Amino acid sequence: MKGRIVSLAAGSQPDSRSATQYRMLSRLFRERLTREMAFSMVSCVHCGACAQACHYALARAHDPCMTPAYKADQIRRMFNRNMNWICRILSGRLNAGTSAADADMERLRDIVFGACTGCRRCTFNCPIGVDNAALIRFTRGILTEMGVVPEGLSNASRNQWLSGNQMSVTEEEFFDSLDWIKAELQYELGVGDLDILVDKKDCDIIYAVNPREIKYDPHSLMNAAKLFYLAGESWTLPRYGWDQTNFGLFSGDDRLGAFMAGNLYRAAERLRARRIVVSECGHGYRSVRWEGYSWANNQQTIPTESVVETVMRYLIEGRIKVDRLRNTGSVTFHDSCNVARYGGLVEEPRWVLKQVCSDFREMYPNGVNNFCCTGGGGLLTMPEYRPLRLEVARIKADQLKVTEADTVCTMCHNCRDGLGDLIDHYQLNMKVVQVMDLVAEALVLPPGNEGNINE
Repeated sequence: MKGRIVSLAAGSQPDSRSATQYRMLSRLFRERLTREMAFSMVSCVHCGACAQACHYALARAHDPCMTPAYKADQIRRMFNRNMNWICRILSGRLNAGTSAADADMERLRDIVFGACTGCRRCTFNCPIGVDNAALIRFTRGILTEMGVVPEGLSNASRNQWLSGNQMSVTEEEFFDSLDWIKAELQYELGVGDLDILVDKKDCDIIYAVNPREIKYDPHSLMNAAKLFYLAGESWTLPRYGWDQTNFGLFSGDDRLGAFMAGNLYRAAERLRARRIVVSECGHGYRSVRWEGYSWANNQQTIPTESVVETVMRYLIEGRIKVDRLRNTGSVTFHDSCNVARYGGLVEEPRWVLKQVCSDFREMYPNGVNNFCCTGGGGLLTMPEYRPLRLEVARIKADQLKVTEADTVCTMCHNCRDGLGDLIDHYQLNMKVVQVMDLVAEALVLPPGNEGNINE
């Protein structure tokens, strides 16, 4: 995406293909519009507060097209053209016209997929309560239905439909990874009774993971297995439905959202688990803990929590012991948008980090006011928007520099990759880890059981 994003053409004359697309666009718009969406469509007073909250607008202060209000206005033009009878008559004069030509749909795609992570910081800072992030996802859903979606995001969504996980991990790969993790942990801890059970009924916990923990980063799942073993936890992984990620959230496809969340909910019910625990993934936590129940029309009968909350519970109950002196470097914490702003977890990860780190440094602003890592909204699957993503990541990079910390910690795989990208791009002298990495390092083994951990 080069330069400024070009707005949709107003009042253009559609050809036959465009006319067909326009009718589909109009139908989808009417079918999906809710009371909440209608409020956000008509309530913006263009005060400019959102521009001061958006990392895109702050990093590109010279470009008014980067303000959340401008992006939302391109969606409002569809609303006016379809729902406001005055605008339908006077579309040219009121700048409410919209065409569904291919070029126009591509421009709208670049706005809602490429120039917004859906972080919702603008929503939290809007004095009227306009939810621009919801408008973005609403429009993403319409474009996805029309097939106007970035290829990478489309591929990941297709993988979830076909295989039940975003990376098309086969059952053989799944069990091979578990066997490797089990063997490594047995050697590290010097024990032979450690096991990773699959499809075990009546366990206290059913654990859901990000597919990268199976395919690329088994140490994340290893850290959790080590934690559960030392806590004496009764836990299992489901054979199917273990992928807690949900690209329906990114694409705006509620049907995919219902399918993926429903897979896990049904697995929990089938195995009679007493609690669902999700690994460190921001959008996975949001999807499983909050949005998924609405998408799947499912009653929330089983408690759901992040593994970071599980760690906190174990520490309070005395089921595990940690030594904060094992993590002596300076650590700051990045609040993931889907965990803090959407999920309400702000103090819990900080409480845990203060138990396992000897030098914790706060980042400002933080909590629900923290800036996005710039990798959210599925943008890591869309390489065509990478240059713009790294350009506006300057805002986050400046935040990190001020802390002068050795390490930035997060509780989200997307944030880990997004922060890693900007650390490399801006040549920051720090590394990025997740909370469970530091917890695993600080775990104290039972007396007399040192295993081979030093190796």
